[in-house]
Amino acid sequence: MKFLRRLSRRVRVKDDHRATPPAPVELAPAQAMRRVRIENRSNLAGRRRSRLSVIGLVLSVGFVISAGRAVEIAVFNGEADARFEAAAAQMAPVRRASILDRDGEILAATLDFHSVYADPLYVWDAEEVAQQLATVLPDLDVERLTRRLSSNSRYVPIADGLSPRVRQAIHLLGLPGVNFRVEPGRIYPKQRVAAHLVGYVDGQMEGVAGAERAFEAELAEGGRPVSLSIDLTAQYRVESILRERMAAHQAAGASAVLMRVGTGEIIAMASLPDYDPNRFAEATAPGSDIDPLFNQAVQGVYELGSVFKPLSLAAGLEAGSVHMDDVFDATTPVQIGGHAIHDYRGENRPLTAREMVLYSSNIASARMADLIGADDLTGFYSDLRLFEAPPVELLEAAGPSLPRRWGRIQTMTASYGHGFQVSPLALAAAYSALANGGVYTPPTLRPVAPGETVAGVPVMSSSVAAQVLGVMREFVARSQTGTADVEGLAVAGKTGTAERVVGGQYVEGSTFNSFVAVFPFDDPQYVLTVSMDRPQPTAETHGFSTAGWTAMPAAGEIIRALAGVLDIDRHDADPEAQVSVVAELFAPRPRIVAPSEEPVALEDALLEDPQ
Repeated sequence: MKFLRRLSRRVRVKDDHRATPPAPVELAPAQAMRRVRIENRSNLAGRRRSRLSVIGLVLSVGFVISAGRAVEIAVFNGEADARFEAAAAQMAPVRRASILDRDGEILAATLDFHSVYADPLYVWDAEEVAQQLATVLPDLDVERLTRRLSSNSRYVPIADGLSPRVRQAIHLLGLPGVNFRVEPGRIYPKQRVAAHLVGYVDGQMEGVAGAERAFEAELAEGGRPVSLSIDLTAQYRVESILRERMAAHQAAGASAVLMRVGTGEIIAMASLPDYDPNRFAEATAPGSDIDPLFNQAVQGVYELGSVFKPLSLAAGLEAGSVHMDDVFDATTPVQIGGHAIHDYRGENRPLTAREMVLYSSNIASARMADLIGADDLTGFYSDLRLFEAPPVELLEAAGPSLPRRWGRIQTMTASYGHGFQVSPLALAAAYSALANGGVYTPPTLRPVAPGETVAGVPVMSSSVAAQVLGVMREFVARSQTGTADVEGLAVAGKTGTAERVVGGQYVEGSTFNSFVAVFPFDDPQYVLTVSMDRPQPTAETHGFSTAGWTAMPAAGEIIRALAGVLDIDRHDADPEAQVSVVAELFAPRPRIVAPSEEPVALEDALLEDPQ
């Protein structure tokens, strides 16, 4: 370049052949040099003007381009920003919505979690970086991290789930090659409380169980929080008492369901052993063979035993084939199909239909079911949705286990809860219909607004429902332990003790115990079922491990704890709690059969106010 510049500046003298060369004597040397300088200056000025012209042209083109770009930015920049924001919005992940209880308490929420990683390419001293990180992360394996930071990898994860404070502490270390990522994560601030109801999500933030799975579509949209019907205070008290009673009886498992009559709302549901949804992958249950992730109240199906006797009585009353004063011989066992149906500590005498429930006679129940017939009994159970999965939002709700063939012996045993298996939630929903004047309302995890009417399906007359509840009230009042009766609430209920079925065979001495309660008896508002899997006898139970000594006392303790939480008015004087008054109030009445075309309401009125 320097050579070119020197070359362009060389002085060139043109030889004009048209002019006559002057005589050597006419010009002096000084004048000749002056002429050369003038010609040189003239050529230099021309070259400079050419260069300036080129530069000016280039600048002009640049100004034109700049002006055009400015106009483009001024006119179209707003539209471009809008397109960019729209694209960014589409690429941004939607935050999973929260789950709340009926009072707005947070059960599940999404938070931003920080993770730290390293790019070994930019790490100067692997050992020093590992030691510095260990000052903030005390559980860090320094030697292992040093080896990984010395590798040829471009990505080495160090820790995740960091709080903002820990992240800031690492950031202040100023370590080259150490970077951060922000990822959304699901947290469950109540930990084990209502774990089976709330459920959990997988690594892709998709619901796996409980409400997280049931309401996946709503939660994934990231809109308004999803509110559940449960009351967190009631849930906590149910779980606490159930845990204590389960430990006292060394039971392998336990469950409870609390439903509101008339709306089907699940106010509380517990299953033990349970787990912490924040650490569901680590869930274990030492001393139990039950998976902590398994919801016994919904997923488990069991033979529930004598809790079905009030329902079979209601089936007979509704069909008109049984009356409250009908007598069934319970003196000797029932022999059928090579099998014998016995009573546990039976009365060994004829019993009325009412006494069949009070003394929990399998023999009387079987004879009554034989009179009712398979069609009416199974039809009644079917109306109560016992032959299908409970119609609740929980997708893991299990259907019943039914016999392949339904004959006479199946009809007899089904009347006292043997030979087929259902879930505790299905049982609670069936009794909710009994407490609701004979109207079945599906169980739900959705809260029902005050004053909102929930449509139900009539499955029995209100008179039949009232008579059966009266017998259940008398059962609790006559109980040997009396542990389920709560002053001012007049609890009605029934126990059930059934041998567990393992591999198609009954296991002697291994029982599944249940108690179902309706309260208050005179104004039913809640249904509670309590179950215990393989409870053991204790000194307090005098060596007994049946439901009357295990599940029933637990239910009574739960009801006492809930009396101050639920919206229930106690009665200082409760005449309905007296056995004699109950027996007189629900004395046997002649059944009035209305024509088939007669409205149900009229039939109920006739039954409730007979002439």
